[in-house]
Amino acid sequence: MQYGVVLPIQGIGQSLDDFLAELITEAQVAEESGFDSVFLPEFHQARNGAVISPTVVGAAILQATSTLRFGTAVLAAPLHHPVRIAEDALMLDWLSSGRFILGLGAGHQITDFSAYGVDHGTRTEKFEEILHILGLCFSGKPFSHDGDFFQIEAEITPRPYSEPRPPIWLGGHGPAGIDRAARLGDLWLADPQRHIEVVAELAENYRERCDVHGTSPAVGMFREAWIANDHESAVEEWAESAVAVHRLYYNVGAYRPQFETWATASLPRSELTFDLLSAGRFLVGDGELVRHTVEQWRSLTGVQYLALRFRHPKGPSHEATCEALLRFGEEVISATSGSEEG
Repeated sequence: MQYGVVLPIQGIGQSLDDFLAELITEAQVAEESGFDSVFLPEFHQARNGAVISPTVVGAAILQATSTLRFGTAVLAAPLHHPVRIAEDALMLDWLSSGRFILGLGAGHQITDFSAYGVDHGTRTEKFEEILHILGLCFSGKPFSHDGDFFQIEAEITPRPYSEPRPPIWLGGHGPAGIDRAARLGDLWLADPQRHIEVVAELAENYRERCDVHGTSPAVGMFREAWIANDHESAVEEWAESAVAVHRLYYNVGAYRPQFETWATASLPRSELTFDLLSAGRFLVGDGELVRHTVEQWRSLTGVQYLALRFRHPKGPSHEATCEALLRFGEEVISATSGSEEG
């Protein structure tokens, strides 16, 4: 099992420059603790400002670390021109000597599509075309593309540092998204809203599509996490901040009735409690409980990579987060690495 850290995109009650400095420090602590990577999602129009350009902040993180990988989890591809995505990925790939992961999704926030002047209704078709163009860009050869959304004559340089290109991780949970990840991605990344039993079913569908396309499956999951002396203290100091974020997800439609039968528009926010959400989504407790839960999840889903978010706005502090990362490294990553190698 490999582990990554999903960094927060916003701090509360602090200046943005202080918050960005904390992200760099948390990435360095993650590297020290044995995590493989850190990730940033793409987010726009947050109140009081936030991380709005994950690749720019990622460049700073890569410069401040030496072995840690950085990835986008995920970039809303239809908001961007594919050549720009490719060129940014190439620079991060070279800047880091191959430590960049390009995570992409179709996006869903209607307000962000409006801000970029992009048609939300055609995002999946545009995403498919973007992925095709990225393959042409990373080839290092001249190409001509005449598609529904882009007409391009180009030769994108330099060639990738990584062979054959930076790894591409894809989100998506419907049949088309699962098939896309199997055809065109190096890893399928499940989002934090889906219950572990839903992820298990979708992961099996993904592996079946990989068999059809002759590709190698790799399953990752984005989950929430916190570690403490025991489950009760972990819940007391961390749970409400995680639930608050998932209530926001519910408000914008990220919870879907076809996956969670209770996720209807009529469900009051107050009923989205820790007890409802935590089982199968939140990795929380002491080291022993966390290790046990990880093993259960791996057995059920075949997951190979856990991207874990520890810190939320209004949750435990930056200092407490760094302590949790160090503790997770010692009690989970280091404690299981020997047995996995054996």
